[in-house]
Order: sequence, then structure tokens, then C-alpha cells
Amino acid sequence: MTSAPPQMAQVACPSCQTPIRVGVINFIDANEQPQLKNILVGGRLNSAQCTACGAPISLAAPLVYHDATKQFCFVHIPQQLMASAKGAEVERFVGSITGMLMQSLPAELPKGYLLSPRKFLTMQTLIEAVLEGDGITKEMMAAQRKRIDIISQLLEGMSISDAALLDALQANQADIDDEFKSTLAAFVDASAMSGDQEGMAQLAALQAKVTQFIGGDATIAYELLIEQLRTAPDDDAVRALMQTNQETIDYTFFDIFNAKILAAQDADDENTATTLSTLRARILALYEEIQANLEAAYTRAGQILDAVFASEDMTATLTAHLNELDEVFDILLDGQRTMAERAGDDAAVARLSEIIALTAQVKDAALTPDARAVRALLDSDSPTRYIRENIASITSGVIKQLNEISEEYTLKGKTEDADRVRRIAREAGAMLF
Repeated sequence: MTSAPPQMAQVACPSCQTPIRVGVINFIDANEQPQLKNILVGGRLNSAQCTACGAPISLAAPLVYHDATKQFCFVHIPQQLMASAKGAEVERFVGSITGMLMQSLPAELPKGYLLSPRKFLTMQTLIEAVLEGDGITKEMMAAQRKRIDIISQLLEGMSISDAALLDALQANQADIDDEFKSTLAAFVDASAMSGDQEGMAQLAALQAKVTQFIGGDATIAYELLIEQLRTAPDDDAVRALMQTNQETIDYTFFDIFNAKILAAQDADDENTATTLSTLRARILALYEEIQANLEAAYTRAGQILDAVFASEDMTATLTAHLNELDEVFDILLDGQRTMAERAGDDAAVARLSEIIALTAQVKDAALTPDARAVRALLDSDSPTRYIRENIASITSGVIKQLNEISEEYTLKGKTEDADRVRRIAREAGAMLF
């Protein structure tokens, strides 16, 4: 029994109310039209995208799925149809389909399964039964759903900015494997086959970004930083970007930068080539300055550590150098302890561990009430609860510091962290004012 061509139904987009025509399929014969089966398991049956606002549109329609080879006769009738006046009509429709199947199947084939079709409350459970019939386990389906969810996250990030995409890629790095690439490639192919040129272009662009990311050269991070530097409003902004992204400014960074200059020259775009060359010279000068400052900072941190190590009152010595107990000092301390652990020097490990603990205590004691509240908010599993329970500690200074931290995260390209801190600042501000 051959599946009938889709009937066209006109519906209003639930988002913007634009009238949209959707092709409706009520019967699928898996053996005769496997392409319809692929559309079904891909979650794209009886659906469309609004041409005005892009919102997805799904039409609730009855479906009979038949696979004579596996002796499957599956039926899904949306609950809203069964509860309506059309319920009896839908039941008659299903009966007519199974009746025609009984007549059309060759006499030698079993037909008993058609007398009691398996009914499903949701389209998703029907799809899962179809996949299980193909040997795809629930665990495999869960893994596939996770891959599809990641694709959605990446597409959303890409629509916001390169920084948001990079955050999403890094957050899902462990799951971006060969199977993920295959799933993404299948989505690209499906979009091409369905004629969705815009969707195919977006997915293909994402595919290229993912390939860059898993290539091991962190190209996206370099590209993002170069663009941020290129569009920075002044030298101070360039310096701030370089200081907060020191780990990214390496040989590969300059190699990519040089490639951009050469590409502009090859394209006879002298304007861009000159702008990039000037920026590169400025970055190199600042890079050398930052490296010299960093070397001096580590030298000074080493001197302070030596003084603390030799001191009889380490707390007093640390307190005397409170303003110099910065990130460089913390990194040096941790590095020295790691080296002592590797060398098996237990006495040095114990001494350095004590200094690390005392450093934290000295810093904590010197915190202003505002800074202590900010740290508590950022460390809290529930900032909302902390704000409500400690409203007296929430001041305009706390909100100011939160906004400054959010801006710093934004400069570093840590979009998710910046958004989280910004949300906490807004919530704290709402409680305060």
C-alpha cells in the first residue's frame, strides 16, 4: 500500500500568527517510502518553520506507521484530537487504513498484527519504538538526544557571538567526538535534501567551526581574540585584552595574525593589510612590555616568598606584604609546592602548604565587607537565597564590584560567567533599590 502524498494544511504561527502551509502525512509504509521513515525519526514529520519569524511549527495529526517486514502497525492519535468532536472520525480513519493494509498485503504474509495496532500516547514514544525495532537501544537514543541538544546549544551560541560559541564548545568538549560529527553531518545533509537552504548554511557554518575546534589548534579562540583586538576602541582596551588573554598570545596567535595580513595583501585590500600591520606592531610592543612586567612580578613574588620562608612569624611577614599577595604570588606558591611534591621533599611541601593556608587567611582578614559579600555571592549555590538572608550586607559597592567582575569576564570572552555575574548584580540591585 503506497503512502499518499502529503495534504496541505494552513495554520497560524503560534509565535507571530503568520499563516503557514504545512504538509501533513497520516500514513507511512516504511518499506515503500523509507525517506518518510527518516523524516519521522528525525522529528521533522508534519512540521515546518515560520517564514516570518523562524519559529518551529508542529501540527498535531494522527499517524499510522506500518512495517510489514517487522510486523509493526503503530498508531499515534494526539490527545487533543481524541478529546474533540473529531475523535470518532479519527478512529474510523485508523480503521480504514488497517483495513486497506489487510487487503493489500499478499496472502502469504502474516496479518494478525494488523488487528491490534500498538497505540502510542505521544509521537516521541512511537519514534522510540521504531528505532528499537531497528536495534537502536534506549541508551543509544539518549546519547543521540544529547548530541542533538548540544547542536542546539552550539547554534544558539553561534547566533550570539564567537565568544558564546567558544564557551558552548568548551562546555561540551568531552562529547564532541566522531559520533557527534556524524550526527551534525547528517543534519547538514537532511537540511539540503529538504531544501532548507538557510538551515543548511547555518549547520554547515557550525560544522566548519566544530572542525576548527577539534583540530587541536584552538583556532576559534585565536580568531576571537584577533577580532576583539581589531575592534578595540583604544590602546588601553588593547592592553587590557592582552593582559587578560596572555595564555592565548603565543606563536600560533601571531602565525594566524600574519596569515590575515598576507590574505589581505593577496586580495589587494591595502587598507586592511595596513591596519592589521599597524596593530601587529603595537601588539608586539605591548607583548614585550607585558612579558617584562610579568618577569619582574615573578622576581618580586620570589623575593617575598623567600622572606616568608625564612620568617619566624610568617603571618606578620605576609601581612606586611598584603598588597603584593596577588595572582602571580599565588601561582608561584602553587608551582613551588608542586615541584616539592615531585621531588619528594615532604618538609618543603608542608611548609609551602602552611604558607598557602596563611596567605588565604591574611587575604580574607583584609577583605572589606563589600568584597566579602561579593565572594560569598559568587561562591553560593543560591545567590538569591544569600541575598534574601543577608540583605544588610548588599550595598551599592557590592553591585559595583559585581559589574566590574562581569566586565572583566566579558573581556576574557567568558560569556557565561559574565552573564551569571551580571544576573546576580541585577538581582542584588533590585533588592537594594
